[in-house]
Amino acid sequence: MPYQTLGQLCETMKAELLAFTDEHPEFIRTKHARGEIVLSQGAKQDIGYFIEKGKLVSSAISESGEIRHKEFYFPGELCILYAEWIRELPSHFQLAVIEDAILVHVPLSLFKQQTTTELKLKLFQQQLLFKEAKEAFLLLNTVEERYRFLLEYRTDWVMKITNQDLANYLGCTAQGLSRIKNRIKKTN
Repeated sequence: MPYQTLGQLCETMKAELLAFTDEHPEFIRTKHARGEIVLSQGAKQDIGYFIEKGKLVSSAISESGEIRHKEFYFPGELCILYAEWIRELPSHFQLAVIEDAILVHVPLSLFKQQTTTELKLKLFQQQLLFKEAKEAFLLLNTVEERYRFLLEYRTDWVMKITNQDLANYLGCTAQGLSRIKNRIKKTN
């Protein structure tokens, strides 16, 4: 399965990011409650958020108010909206806290320095591999197959993300996800 690694945090990358944040005691650490928006849709992201604790989600809000989740971010990850960062554009997404969080603010301007070139390249490589895996995951599976995959390989997602948020990510309604769960229970 080309998407087998979907959502797996690269432990080497996590260790490097941890070391990087430890090398910079000047980085601000903030606490955030569930529901807080740390980056508004349409704002420019100048800060990456290293997640010490909690979870974030990137979402787009349509003109009609519909929210669509793009990605979940977990402890040990550096939350960056890469496309907007690379092009230095306002974000098409917002970043919101979905579980009380402690975030380390990493100024993205640091990645313009020669000393961070290797770390920046590793971040891009990790992001590319993740996006490829996610694309395969979404294109090659039905919603039920996606959910079954998460049940088997990403149990922490299923256990720690609300039904509403998980359904949104999988591309269905919360009611549709409940029906899938009931079908699976009946067959087990």
